[in-house]
Amino acid sequence: MKLNRNDLKKLMYDFNSLSNRLLQANYVDYIFVLKKYLKYLYDTEIIADYIKDCGKCEQIMEDEFKAVQGGHGIFDLGESDKEETRNIVAILQYIVDNNVDVVCNLGYAYSNARNMQSILKDFNNRVTFVLISHIEAYLTKIGIDMGVDDKIEYNITVENGQVNIANDNSHINANNVVHFNNITEIEELLNIIQKEAEDSSISKDDQESINDYIEVLREETKKEKPKKRFIKMAIDGLKAIKGTVEFSAAVATLVNIITQML
Repeated sequence: MKLNRNDLKKLMYDFNSLSNRLLQANYVDYIFVLKKYLKYLYDTEIIADYIKDCGKCEQIMEDEFKAVQGGHGIFDLGESDKEETRNIVAILQYIVDNNVDVVCNLGYAYSNARNMQSILKDFNNRVTFVLISHIEAYLTKIGIDMGVDDKIEYNITVENGQVNIANDNSHINANNVVHFNNITEIEELLNIIQKEAEDSSISKDDQESINDYIEVLREETKKEKPKKRFIKMAIDGLKAIKGTVEFSAAVATLVNIITQML
């Protein structure tokens, strides 16, 4: 498919937003959100090509699900990134096709929690987030290979695990002048990050740092002339902190939004 860096940034923004929604979905709505998420993966050519290149899942999903539901362990995701990608896609597709209740049928193999939302969160941490991480890494590497020019259009193909990026020497004349005009969305993400920062797995020192970074971003993104070095310092600080899956996903989405606007 053909796209330039601006196209890729928008695609990554959509991907991170939908991934974040899936990871935060209420257990009652999970099947619906997952179905929409898989449709997005299949309908987005560059992601669909990557999934296709990872090969076809060789596991018999019906047997795999019976084993997990029967208390005989967890899913075998595979050893390589490609195996994990194709197997997790097959697992999630089976859940959608067969309307599997993740919490009741699978969750207890992945979690010791009693709260249904917590059980779903643990399942996502150990299964869904692995797929998200592989796709995010794949898209990030494409962005690195494309260089810094936002206007040059590239032809991107995937074959045998190799991403081929060809410069078509064609340019897009439209100028994308972006301002911090989606303050509401930025504020929502900052609220999610701040809430997730309260998780016990994050140290008190890191929690204080997160609050400081959030305050900087709140102030600078509302200014007519924001200080870019302050914003960069804050987002780099957030990226360096290890938190929950939801924390990392919200930070990734926030970084994509802000990076596009600097």
